[in-house]
Amino acid sequence: IGGIYIEATVHYGQVGGLVEIKTSQKKLWGEIISLRNDIAVIMPFANLYGIERNAKIEVKNIPVSVYIGKSLLGKVVNAFGVPLDTNQPLIDTTPVEIKLEPINPLYKEKIKEPFDTGIRAINGLYTLGKGQKVGIFAAAGVGKTTMLGMITKYSKADIVILSLIGERGREVKEFVQEILGEKGLKKAVVIAAPADSSALKRLHGAMLANSIAEHFRDKGKNVLLLIDSLTRFAQAQREISLAIGEPPATKGYPPSVFAQLPKLVERAGN
Repeated sequence: IGGIYIEATVHYGQVGGLVEIKTSQKKLWGEIISLRNDIAVIMPFANLYGIERNAKIEVKNIPVSVYIGKSLLGKVVNAFGVPLDTNQPLIDTTPVEIKLEPINPLYKEKIKEPFDTGIRAINGLYTLGKGQKVGIFAAAGVGKTTMLGMITKYSKADIVILSLIGERGREVKEFVQEILGEKGLKKAVVIAAPADSSALKRLHGAMLANSIAEHFRDKGKNVLLLIDSLTRFAQAQREISLAIGEPPATKGYPPSVFAQLPKLVERAGN
């Protein structure tokens, strides 16, 4: 048992597979991150407090999945699509395996139409296109998240998928109630994986946002995907990679971080 991971002897399993960890005190779930001979490195979805030696690891032989469906609209959910207010999966959702498979570049449409953000300064001075990817860079506390809330509330998108990755816990409620408001939440899905979530949950929060956006895009909806922030997604991947022994190569980031980022970002678009 390490700082944020478990090494266990398993006789079968797959990278990305689901496992159940059972102790005399508690039961929690995890994901196989890497395999070396009969040793699996497992990253739990909750903290390791109370995990003991000789705990039983049951490999489920199924991939880690998230819940996706139209009933997510207007909800604030965790990294697996379960609403935070009830902690129960929604009825009319389907479990979908999270996979960041590359998309054939010839299937992507060109950016032809302008996108109305609902903010005149952006529309007039920095016009965005439907299908365009945009990064917002600024110092802390100058209004990035507030601007995202305004775009969510006033843009012409049919559906807005907003992923809050690594935010402080209190900011999630503040964002939903004060910045987004009732009007903005009606056409939005908010995925919250705050800073106190495990690194794996923060990764899954961003991947879930992509999967939900793709689900509605494939149904012909005009979808706006917002991830706040990509930096914290990279930091979560760094935590996992360093824990399993990857060398910190570029500015402290292991190579897998730079492999994961384009997989996430390149899935967005028309």
